[in-house]
Amino acid sequence: MFNYDIGQFLMTGIAIIISLSIHEYSHALISTLQGDDIPYRYGRLTLNPLAHIDPIGIISLFLFKFGWAKPVPISSRNYRNRRLGVILTSFAGPVSNIILAFFTALCFYLFNPTNEGIVYFLGELFTINTGLAVFNIIPIPPLDGSKIFGELFGGKVAEFIYGIERWGMFLIFALLWIPQVSYMLSFLIHIVKLYILKLVIMIV
Repeated sequence: MFNYDIGQFLMTGIAIIISLSIHEYSHALISTLQGDDIPYRYGRLTLNPLAHIDPIGIISLFLFKFGWAKPVPISSRNYRNRRLGVILTSFAGPVSNIILAFFTALCFYLFNPTNEGIVYFLGELFTINTGLAVFNIIPIPPLDGSKIFGELFGGKVAEFIYGIERWGMFLIFALLWIPQVSYMLSFLIHIVKLYILKLVIMIV
């Protein structure tokens, strides 16, 4: 019988580690494919969780279902097209989480597991990945959205976004404690979940 006290904690932890590792590895991979050797030199071109995990980001994921790992070091000067390279590398993390959420839902519908532990694990993996995808699109440093919006719009927008970098983590935590912001994020995650599930149901 699945023990929800110990089992839930362990399953959530495993789901978090898998999700963050794939997210950061995707950044490293896309950056490397564009001619940047910095992720490899810093040991980040790997799925090994020890290379990516940030303790505070994991705690945040346990508490809020939103979190992060250690940012992958890159050098955009190595890209063939700097602006496009930064956008693609930044998008890689959230996109990898959407893909993982999709295949998690697909596995659930294809195999229809009845074991409580497996059902819980797949549910956590699905929720954490949709949460990571939405959360990381927020345009506040050091989240992926800050680089995406900064490079897409440039000018004053980029100046403002990069100008608040030193206060980024404080702003993120402050926003998470505002009920309206948490509700909006939860609503967006719910929408993303629905679209993924609709796509899976269409395929199955």
